[in-house]
Amino acid sequence: REQFHTSCKIEDTASSLDRVLVGEYSHFVNRKLSFGMSKSPEGFLGAQQRWVEGAITLCLQWVTQNADAHGQAKRNGPLLWCVIVAFIIYVYSLLRLVTVQYTSSILVEIGILHPETFDAWVRTPVAPLINAAYDWLMNVRGGHSPNSYSYDVYEDMTLQFIVWLGTCVLAFFLLWVFTFSCKCCRRWMTFPHEMKWWGRLVISFDNLTYWIWFWTSFFWIGFNFYLAIWPARFHFNNVAMMSFMLVTTFLNYALIVSNSLRFSIMESMDANEIAFLSMDNIWRANQLFFMVGPIQGFSVFTGTKNFISYLLYGQDIGGWSGGDLTQISINIVKYWTTMIIFTAIFLWCYLIASAPSPDEYQSRRPGCIIFTFIAMDVLHPCVYLWTVGNTITSQEISKMSWYSKLTSSQWWKYHLAGVILNEHVTNIFRYVNPAYMFMLPLLVYYNSYYGVNAGFALVAVGAGH
Repeated sequence: REQFHTSCKIEDTASSLDRVLVGEYSHFVNRKLSFGMSKSPEGFLGAQQRWVEGAITLCLQWVTQNADAHGQAKRNGPLLWCVIVAFIIYVYSLLRLVTVQYTSSILVEIGILHPETFDAWVRTPVAPLINAAYDWLMNVRGGHSPNSYSYDVYEDMTLQFIVWLGTCVLAFFLLWVFTFSCKCCRRWMTFPHEMKWWGRLVISFDNLTYWIWFWTSFFWIGFNFYLAIWPARFHFNNVAMMSFMLVTTFLNYALIVSNSLRFSIMESMDANEIAFLSMDNIWRANQLFFMVGPIQGFSVFTGTKNFISYLLYGQDIGGWSGGDLTQISINIVKYWTTMIIFTAIFLWCYLIASAPSPDEYQSRRPGCIIFTFIAMDVLHPCVYLWTVGNTITSQEISKMSWYSKLTSSQWWKYHLAGVILNEHVTNIFRYVNPAYMFMLPLLVYYNSYYGVNAGFALVAVGAGH
């Protein structure tokens, strides 16, 4: 029996999740089976709000066992909880790795593995390798410096990471053994019997919970604002940080470039350009990162409100008014991007007016530069949203007096759009973002304070994003 979900605003995701829970999967057909019109830029912002609201309501429906599902899909709902618990454990292990000092495994702490056995299997074989790596690094750096770690600290830190990594590998291996053994009882129970099933569940879980990370754009903007106002309190070795950032940048872009090169240009077009790489893709991905944060934050509250109405009053939350969502999203993005642009101007004025010392200037200038690049990313959509719908023509402008021009908002919008939204300026902005993503690792050698900015940029707004 086919079922079309009507209890949330993303019925396609809800129906796909049902099929994933029962172990079914889809195949990509490299043919143009249907055609449609793409959304306008304003309509796309409204769609972003609808998608987030739908993801929140659908996630809460499944977590509380109130989803509009039937049959085996509803009975397999706890599989999502398995993924949620695994994700929570993984995040906890990362927090424990960076906040707690330990050199033994969690298996030793809970009594499964004896301390002497752990030392014989792990600590004794690994210690000589750590010592050799430490000696090699000291030779490369020319000996100890005032900021060098002692060997004991280096050994404990490296051993702690190796133990954490080995524990993750062991957990993955145990999951593989358990999943493989479930093939023997496929007739009596519906449980993942192949790792691909778990992979599809993880992807479905990501589709339901991606809105949780809406705060990253606020953090990135706030972090650079902080660095532009107050001197940084952290320091890094320039050469080591630059080397790390160059390798990370290369891997980051190699990932998406290698994916795009798997297909020829014609195959990419036939596949709806799902693997097509261009400067527009990278530029728009960065624009989207900074633009949709406020929309997603607002949708968290409206989506939760919709779920409460559905749960308590049985209200139909599957429909929406496209115009209302679009106008709300336009206003949010319009004023948010305007604030970013004026904040970038304020930061440079404040940096100059505060007359910082040379050391403070070197510390605060990277924050101003990165914030300026952020403002350049959002300048184009900001001007478009402020000037879209302006109907004044050049003939009408020629008939206006100078006083009418200065007091007419339509005249200002006409010339603002002509300056910013023309082809030449757009092409410059299109290449600025990929250029500064490559420049950041090189700037680390000149000023180590770029290191944290570059690292977070690659993770949050890089080509992988």
